[in-house]
Amino acid sequence: MKNLYSLKLCLLFIFLSVFLYGQEDKKVNAKIENEIVENQIKLKAVVTNNTPIYKELNYLLVSIKKTSGGNLSNNQQSGKFSINPNEVKILSEININYEKNSALKAFLYIKDEETQKLITKDSLEINHDLFRRKVSKVEEDVVFELKGLTIDETKSKVGKDFYDLFYIQYSQQPDKSNSAITVSELPGRGTNGQINIQMDDKIVYSFMTNPSEDYLKDQVTNTFKYIKEFNAKKNLIKNEFIY
Repeated sequence: MKNLYSLKLCLLFIFLSVFLYGQEDKKVNAKIENEIVENQIKLKAVVTNNTPIYKELNYLLVSIKKTSGGNLSNNQQSGKFSINPNEVKILSEININYEKNSALKAFLYIKDEETQKLITKDSLEINHDLFRRKVSKVEEDVVFELKGLTIDETKSKVGKDFYDLFYIQYSQQPDKSNSAITVSELPGRGTNGQINIQMDDKIVYSFMTNPSEDYLKDQVTNTFKYIKEFNAKKNLIKNEFIY
C-alpha cells in the first residue's frame, strides 16, 4: 500500500511538471541570436509568439561595445511590430565591428503596444569580465553604460522636430539621467498629436503638438524641468533605503 501511494505521488508530480511546463511555454519569448564572422558580430533580435493571440508590440534592441582601450559605443534600434499566433519573427539585425579583447553587451526588450508593460526580455554578454570594475555590480555597469540613452518613437514631422531640439540640448548636458528617456507620440484629434516623455515606464511629462518653433522650444524647457524633478524624487526614494 505504501509503494502504491508513493507511485501515485510521483505520477502527480510528473503531471504537474508537464502541465506547468506547457503553460510556461505558451507565451512570447525574446531571443538575441549572435554569429561571429571574421571581424564582425551579427546580432539578430528574434521574437516567438507561442500564444494563440495576435499581438501588437514594441521592441528595443541595444548593444554596447567596449574596446580594449576602454572606449564605449552603443547602437540601438526600436519600433512597433505585429506578430501572429505561433509565429517566429526577426525584428532587427545589427552588425558590429569586433576586435580582439573587446567586450559586448546586448539587451532586447519587448513591450505591449497598448499598456507599454514589459512582456519579455533577453540579454547577451561577450567577454563580460572586461566590463567589471572593482566596486561595481554588473547591473550598475549597465546603468552607467546606458546613461544618457534617448529613444525616438515620434511619428510626425512635428514630433521629430521636438525630438531633435530636445536631443541637441540633452546630449550637451554634463550630468545625464541614469534612466533611458523615451519620447513617444500618440495621434490626437485632427492634426494634433500628443508627445509623451517617459522614464522608467512612467510618463513624466506630456503635451499636445504644435508646429510653432517657439512652442516646441518652450516644451523642451518644460521637459528638462520635469526630468529634473523626476530624478530628484527618484534619488530621494533611493536614499531612504540606504542605512
